[in-house]
Amino acid sequence: MVRRLLPIAIAALLALPAVASAYTPREHPLYQDGPSGRYLLDHGWSSSASQSGRFRPVSIPNAFNARDHTTKGNRSRVQWYRERFTLPRTSGAAGWRLRFESVNVRADVWLNGRKIGSHVGAYLPFELPATGIRRGSNELLVRVDGRKERGDIPPAGRSQGWWNYGGILREVYLRKVYRVDLGDPQVTTTIGDPARVAVKAQVRGSGGNARLDVSGPNGFGKTVTVPVAELPTTGASLEVPSPQLWSPSSPALYTMKITAPRGQVTTIHFGFRQWGKAPDGTPLLNGQPLRLRGASFHEDLLQPSTVADELHALGANFTRQHYPPSPELLEAFDRMGIVMWEQIPVWRLRGSDLTRLNRVILGRLRQTILRDRNHASVMAWSVENEVVRPGSQESAFLTRARGATKRLDPTRYFAVDQTVTPGGKLPAYYDKLDALGISEYVGWYGNDPISDVRPALDATRAQLPGVALFVTEFGAEANRPGPASVKGTYAFQAQWLDQQLSAMDATPYLGGAIVWLLRDYAVRPGWSGGNPRPSPPFSKKGLLNLQGKPKPAWSVAKTHFGLRSSSG
Repeated sequence: MVRRLLPIAIAALLALPAVASAYTPREHPLYQDGPSGRYLLDHGWSSSASQSGRFRPVSIPNAFNARDHTTKGNRSRVQWYRERFTLPRTSGAAGWRLRFESVNVRADVWLNGRKIGSHVGAYLPFELPATGIRRGSNELLVRVDGRKERGDIPPAGRSQGWWNYGGILREVYLRKVYRVDLGDPQVTTTIGDPARVAVKAQVRGSGGNARLDVSGPNGFGKTVTVPVAELPTTGASLEVPSPQLWSPSSPALYTMKITAPRGQVTTIHFGFRQWGKAPDGTPLLNGQPLRLRGASFHEDLLQPSTVADELHALGANFTRQHYPPSPELLEAFDRMGIVMWEQIPVWRLRGSDLTRLNRVILGRLRQTILRDRNHASVMAWSVENEVVRPGSQESAFLTRARGATKRLDPTRYFAVDQTVTPGGKLPAYYDKLDALGISEYVGWYGNDPISDVRPALDATRAQLPGVALFVTEFGAEANRPGPASVKGTYAFQAQWLDQQLSAMDATPYLGGAIVWLLRDYAVRPGWSGGNPRPSPPFSKKGLLNLQGKPKPAWSVAKTHFGLRSSSG
């Protein structure tokens, strides 16, 4: 009955008086890479908890349960969003599409009373054809359902390691579609003198030649042309003499602009660099050993650039998040020389979940790689994090995930993140990995002494000879003053991190270490995180508190990060 009545309710909603006059969006993408013709829908949004309720003005991004840190809030619900806009006056448009950078979890979208599509899954973009768009005023309506289901990742029924914020979590664009429309560009580089850069792209439309303009450091500039029909197959390539290599200490970037017939211009920033391994598994960048240090983050702030600024202030050149970050952040990492260990949101699933959700997981992995494979800062594709009860189902999943990853991008590490404990055993099939992200909390959870950190790392290396090793998670809660002997105090966190980082600084085969985490955040109701006096639902393992103020451990980490020598 509800499904039958829904179109009637929507029609009634669209007939309601406007909450704001329509405006004309401007071509203003918040990140540089991608096609021209992206018009930011950043004014005139309103929202309501029901389709027949009162719509109140909101800004996008918007998490409708951002202030409700209760069990009910984390479970989430349905929220409606409405936007009125005037179609921009522009020539050469063969059509229009609506692009959402991230909606959690389900989106049903109507344009001028007509449903144009649906999408499931956060943290990655989706586009829908703007069917029925018209000159003059248009009305966009979005129903967002933030409730998890069993087929989602992370799925309902499993603990989630970050708050289930529902809503339109990143920006929305009205995208102009040209008669020749390029998608999924892939830039590959080969270092040497001269170096080579090649590009392929999918093409909608046909006819004519595309022009490739490449520019870069020291006044480099070069132009080639290629038939549009060749871009998906043979592509185009050119030589770059004496290239400047990208690294954390010298993040040199080049710019490629692909001008298609009839006007579309696609911009791509890229770097010449090569991730590799020594015969003993020591990770290398451009032939030099890696010594990276940094902190993880959750994208809980309205301004993604804040994360990059805080990492820079910490002296970090390494970071990680449990799900794909905003493109705006990745571009900042490219420019600032901050290496990204990229993951899809497969956290603490069981081996049986990897089988049951295999198609969904591999689909998200493919989307992530296609979106982010041109970013110089991305070092690894991590396909799972802390899987429990693994066994043969995990082994089969890793075989499929490795095949998919290497087909789409063979230039980066294929990786997983897994918990390591003193005396623990890792699966033999982890030899399929290029790199392992070690999650370790020696001296925090349990009663193992902090002196067991180096033996645990050495034991891991002995079990996986030839696999590049990174510590991608270690941290301690801190939410109050008190003596260093008491867990949960600022002094304990500072001392514990000093001991951990000292052990890692003295481990030569370790490619990097990432503190968990940069800033305190909301996890889930009842969270304790090993803290005898916790602050649920918040994790207080951050170097910064919820307001962005440094704890004593910030200075400890910054000092250690300043001592490390990154590859040049």
